[in-house]
Amino acid sequence: MRYVIPKNTDVSDAVIGDIRTRFGFTRAFAAMLARRGLIDDAAIEAYLHPEAQDLPDPFAFSDMRRAVDRIQSAIRNGERICVYGDYDTDGVCAVSILFDALKRLGACADYLLPSRFAEGYGLNKNAVDAMHRDGVKLIVTVDNGISAHAEIAYAASFGMDTVVTDHHRCHETLPDAEAVVCATRTDQDPALGCLCGAAVAMMLALGLGLSIGRYLPVAALATMADVVPLNAPNRAIVKKGMPLIPSHPGLKALLDAAGVEGVAGESTLSFVLAPRINAAGRMGDATRAVRLILSEDGEERQTLAAELESENVRRRAEEQRIFREAVAGVRDTSPRILVLCGTDWNPGVTGIVASRLLEQYHCPVLLFTEANGYYVGSGRSVPSVDLFALLTRHKELFARFGGHRLAAGATIEKERFETVADALSEDLRNLFPLGLPEEECVVEDRLSVSEITPAFARELTYLAPFGEGNRAPLFRIDGTLSDVRTMGHEGAHLGAKLSDGNAAVRIVSFGNGDRFADWSSVSKVQAYASIELGSYRGRPEVSVRTEAVEVPVGEPLRDAVNRCIRSLGYGAPLPEEDVLARLPKVPETEIRAIFRAIQRRLKNGAAIECLSERERTALLPLLEIGVVRCVGGVFYAETVQEKKQIQNALLYRTVCLE
Repeated sequence: MRYVIPKNTDVSDAVIGDIRTRFGFTRAFAAMLARRGLIDDAAIEAYLHPEAQDLPDPFAFSDMRRAVDRIQSAIRNGERICVYGDYDTDGVCAVSILFDALKRLGACADYLLPSRFAEGYGLNKNAVDAMHRDGVKLIVTVDNGISAHAEIAYAASFGMDTVVTDHHRCHETLPDAEAVVCATRTDQDPALGCLCGAAVAMMLALGLGLSIGRYLPVAALATMADVVPLNAPNRAIVKKGMPLIPSHPGLKALLDAAGVEGVAGESTLSFVLAPRINAAGRMGDATRAVRLILSEDGEERQTLAAELESENVRRRAEEQRIFREAVAGVRDTSPRILVLCGTDWNPGVTGIVASRLLEQYHCPVLLFTEANGYYVGSGRSVPSVDLFALLTRHKELFARFGGHRLAAGATIEKERFETVADALSEDLRNLFPLGLPEEECVVEDRLSVSEITPAFARELTYLAPFGEGNRAPLFRIDGTLSDVRTMGHEGAHLGAKLSDGNAAVRIVSFGNGDRFADWSSVSKVQAYASIELGSYRGRPEVSVRTEAVEVPVGEPLRDAVNRCIRSLGYGAPLPEEDVLARLPKVPETEIRAIFRAIQRRLKNGAAIECLSERERTALLPLLEIGVVRCVGGVFYAETVQEKKQIQNALLYRTVCLE
């Protein structure tokens, strides 16, 4: 991971001072507002209080008027309407919102969700046949439909109209429907493109003349669950809807079943409610989640919530099994893409496993499993690879596909698996001959230890809700690391003191207990951390959660070392002479001394960020001859069966010899 402080973000002291005078903020927080271009009172108030802002005009959507007119016509004429959704949290919430809205308007309405196991994602001909048999005259899709050209035409052959509401990326042509209300249409306000499927359904309810206060908690849950960017409209939806979740009967029942009390926050939506709603469709019938959200019977809600809690436990066990099997199938330690298949992998869980594999291997992942004579895949991607665009370039290989830049789904004929895997891998080899670019994480700013105060931590809460596109700010804090210790069960976490001569603060790093040797071996560091406000014995206390610590290294050296590692790891030629010239000269005796000094750390893995300039450079020729290996930015000592000659390393002969 490369931590980057954006350039040219400095703002004048006069502007910062003016904001402080008007609002009384700390200097650090006033500077954050100024860097975001928030200078005048109205802009600052709007940003800090999104719950007070209006939601978009529903008729800013192309075709919204047509959609409203067709639905109102169906209601007046007593035509049967079916809301057709999806089995994930966004789809479940979208169905719940629009079905409830139609019933309140007096419509003759029902809803239908596909089975992840029988039909898979999206509108399908079997569903169209079922709706035709039930006398449906108008299909309204939610969270799907933008790719259902053939299925919509098939429905039309029975005299059924379709209104599409969706938020997935549009293909080259729109389906031939009565109306296509899609967040990603290019002929409307681009700000609408961030909305999830449930939010689009809520906008349709608003267009139909309903008050949407009752739908805000459900839309807020879907917005967080679908990981859409938290920009202006989505921040408003989440900020308005989140406080209402504990008073929503169905969602409250689910919180009770999970043993969660108190006011819901972003983590509650993303890591408590969403997984349990998703579990309904991942492990069986997703309509159970719709029934829970809509239920007006307390006993029924309690029963359904307990059932989803049980399904979530079963989902976690299935996820762990598939993850282990998938990891066992990985042969490349530095892949550009992972395309794997398991014949008995639950298609409801492969998306979660793909996310976990992405975190481990830092590359796009596409997991397929057998279903209905096909291989059905779920994919997740890194920011540098547009997964939807990648699949589009090979669209002839897929029976169907759709999705976003970072997540997609696909269906292929079983005999095409190897062809698909080879085509995607070859495409990425051509695009990234030296491997995928190092991931970047944008850092808000440098922060001194003395600026880390309860007042500043309290001000940061104004920037919430945090999520995709509005991450909790990350700061670089320079100082001296000391008193490093492991914490938690089996030493899973790290704690330390960070000081800069004027002040000191305790920092904690969750899940990095295996980096104890690295942290203990360094002194002057750059810590990258988020800051939260908590309490201890009734008093406010600042929590500093550290993602990483790095030994300060010049940017030219860092770039040169990383270029060399990627070249060696992918068997590509070494970088150009001007890149190699950035490496310091290190004599052979020092290379050997450095290796002996850090050999114990190398057994468990030494993160490149915690190595000095000389250590990083010394390991390069050893990497070239196979004495060490580097995986995901971590160096490990290799078990060497035969004696290796460092003089045989090209890097040694060219740059590492005095």
